[in-house]
Amino acid sequence: MRNKIILIGAIAVVAYVVGARSSRVQVKNRESVGHQLVRLWDDPRARKRRHKAAKKAASAAEKRGKKLLRELHH
Repeated sequence: MRNKIILIGAIAVVAYVVGARSSRVQVKNRESVGHQLVRLWDDPRARKRRHKAAKKAASAAEKRGKKLLRELHH
């Protein structure tokens, strides 16, 4: 039983380390900061996340605005 718990713990630690390293942004050593920013800004995944966040913020602002108008009219 003890060996199984140790094995499960070791697998969990390895999975955590592999998952944490895979989500990091890959930065090239000889790349300038400005070039890194441009490359990261132009990344298609980052564009998609920015677009999704903007739509979510606009929707939330619209809902909050409508709620505020209803409260002001009553």
